[in-house]
Amino acid sequence: MEKVFSSIGRRTKELRQQRGMTLEELAERSGCTPGFLSQVEHNKAVPSVSLLYALAEALGTSVTEFFPETIKPAKVVRHDQRQTFYFEGSSTHYALLTSKFPHSAIDGFVLEVIPARKALPTDETRAHRGEEFGYVLQGVLRLWYGDTYYDLYPGDSIHFKPTVGHRMENPGDETAVAFWLVNPAIF
Repeated sequence: MEKVFSSIGRRTKELRQQRGMTLEELAERSGCTPGFLSQVEHNKAVPSVSLLYALAEALGTSVTEFFPETIKPAKVVRHDQRQTFYFEGSSTHYALLTSKFPHSAIDGFVLEVIPARKALPTDETRAHRGEEFGYVLQGVLRLWYGDTYYDLYPGDSIHFKPTVGHRMENPGDETAVAFWLVNPAIF
């Protein structure tokens, strides 16, 4: 886990310098303070999911650029070798099912959201380009899409354009587990 987070800071600094941007410029473009961005680059802080997206957008790249990768033409991800992670303050755990290729088009992962919790610590929504597809395996997953929400039960699926602000939460009393595909790749 530590290796994953240390790569975020290192890659942020590398990408920023490759683009000839100052710390202050990237902070302004991504909506954070230069002090916090410096902490990220020096592995003293981990950015939120929203900030990671904003950094990727400001740097003209995808979120996958922040994570270590092994480039192979085909790769099997064994169940006991999945990269798992969560973001600080989040009640969601992710298990990445897809491997990384240059310019990956999709990410597939299993997400687990604990009962009576939101996927993010606030009511913050995220909008981005691409497509998302989810299939609920266990529990109840509530997906907010704009001002509308959908309660998804085991066997239910949802496919949507994420250009509208969206977020997830678990209104049930058991852990919600879902299979999720995201295009473009975010991890």
